[in-house]
Amino acid sequence: MATLAAELEGLPVGVLHVNLNAEILALNRCLRGWLGLANEDSAAWVGLPVDQLLSRPGRVLYHTHLLPTLRLHGEVQELSLALQAPSGTVHVLCSARLLERPEGAIAQLVLSPMRERLRIEAELARVQRAADAAPLSLFECVRDANGRSWIGYASAGLISLYGITPESVHFSDAPWLEQISPDDRPALLASRDASAERMTLWRCEFRARSGSGPWRIHRLIAQPYAEPDGRTVWYGAMGDVTDAATAAAAALERDAAERASRSKSEFLARMSHELRTPLNAVIGFSHLLGEDLRPSHPELLQRVALIQAAGRHLLHLVDDVLDIGRIEAGQLRLHLAPVNLGPLVAQVCAELDGARQARGLELDVQVDDLPAVHADETRLRQVLTNLVSNAIKYTREQSLVQVRAHAEGNRVSLSVQDDGPGLSPSQRQQLFQPFNRLGAERSRVEGTGLGLVISRHLVESMGGELQLAESAGRGCCFEVTLPRAEAAAAPAAPAAPPSPALSTTTLRAGRRWELLYAEDNEVNALLMQAFLARYPNLVLSVAPSGAAALARARQQPPDLLLLDMSLPDMDGRTLLALMRAEPSLAHIPAVAVTAEAMPDERARALAAGFQGYWTKPLDLARLPGELDALLQPQQAAAAA
Repeated sequence: MATLAAELEGLPVGVLHVNLNAEILALNRCLRGWLGLANEDSAAWVGLPVDQLLSRPGRVLYHTHLLPTLRLHGEVQELSLALQAPSGTVHVLCSARLLERPEGAIAQLVLSPMRERLRIEAELARVQRAADAAPLSLFECVRDANGRSWIGYASAGLISLYGITPESVHFSDAPWLEQISPDDRPALLASRDASAERMTLWRCEFRARSGSGPWRIHRLIAQPYAEPDGRTVWYGAMGDVTDAATAAAAALERDAAERASRSKSEFLARMSHELRTPLNAVIGFSHLLGEDLRPSHPELLQRVALIQAAGRHLLHLVDDVLDIGRIEAGQLRLHLAPVNLGPLVAQVCAELDGARQARGLELDVQVDDLPAVHADETRLRQVLTNLVSNAIKYTREQSLVQVRAHAEGNRVSLSVQDDGPGLSPSQRQQLFQPFNRLGAERSRVEGTGLGLVISRHLVESMGGELQLAESAGRGCCFEVTLPRAEAAAAPAAPAAPPSPALSTTTLRAGRRWELLYAEDNEVNALLMQAFLARYPNLVLSVAPSGAAALARARQQPPDLLLLDMSLPDMDGRTLLALMRAEPSLAHIPAVAVTAEAMPDERARALAAGFQGYWTKPLDLARLPGELDALLQPQQAAAAA
């Protein structure tokens, strides 16, 4: 026995020998050190009950489990045992075996301290509590080589997120997948497959619910690991991000709306100025030319009329763009009447024939023998022009555009089918958003992103529908449906505003009238000069800038001021304020002449002190009456 004790002394683990009567036979130096008995001789403990080394729970475990198991099986593996030392309880991990000796069987207990294990277990317990308290679920997802998948571990958050217990998914993840929206489930599984294939993060956002509760937005992120046996294991977290996703979506929508509003305002201002200014010359000079030709040159007069009609048509389109805000506000004014669809379609196609030929397209039109529709002819022409023009622009060259129409019941439908690239599902969702060109802004195809928006508003205001229909092949098919004329009751057309008096008594009176026109555009100035030349007693002076106009007015105060609102050195309101500060100019009536046709611009000008607001293109037929009204007070004052 002394030899055995000597062999045990040098071992780096605790060793305790006990006979089957629970009496100590030997305990080595390492074990005595743990128990605070390093200075005591091992022999002093020989023959003492082993209970003197055990805590109360340790004694119970030793006599009721460890010793009976040794007697039955001959060994015990990794049993947690509590020893009693003067300083307190010492927890050890015990493995024991039964050794046969000549003097009888003994129990050999090999002990190792559990301080590090207990620390790790305590740390894991804290992590477990934190995971269970978090508003998400930490998880381990496993998929074997045969494609079977399960969730090996999930924190308690799984219960609140999905209404299922972690134990329910230990053998299959089917209970979890059943709580995910059927529409989102394929994308979730596809993202997991992609993660396993590329060994990249598994990221997915999907709709799910707890039990039979409402659908919520969940987000999952997990890191994959490939195991040698062919399994893929993901460690990650999933949680409810509905509130954050809703807030983010609202912020994106708000930002998009603000950007669209800014883009709209900037575009409308630019469109107004850039298009109305040249149209002023086209419509104005053709009007004057028509008056000069009437009635001696009927053929030339007809050509001039075509120029004017084209200019007016362009002006109508500009007005439609500028009035997009009014359309959306429901303030659009329409003149509904029976419209024969066949001739109107033929006219639109004829106008666009040059564009069609330039792209080598065939235009197949079949709209004969149709009943009249209840619509505004001008607005319907605009809609059809937009649809056919878009089809021509986006169809492949040397291809086909089809226009079809049919009547069904009290409705008439017309469709325009192109052979272009078509639209993706996301583009279809954004189709009728103002200023959204669905990516075409990066192409060479011209456009504003407003045509379809305006067309849809116009068709709906006429009691119809404009929609993107299902297309059998490639491309897009837009369909307009309108009520038949005999099946609809047209509302009473609003009364037209009274025209101003066209009296030119003052203009043709003997007095000489001095007019000062502040205008930097030479063509606009020439048009005003040509128009006023018809009234010999009206003398027009033109100043190309605000400073020049102010200097000329100081030198020779005019009878009437015509001020362009976008001069190179100042705007019209600033110029008027400077003139009103001059005593000699404070009483002179002033008219704003501008390409800005927005209602708020008119209101700002009148509030600044202008007596009139003329928008380009100028309506020369109305100007004599308006000039007469502006000059009459001075004529009356002079007569008094």
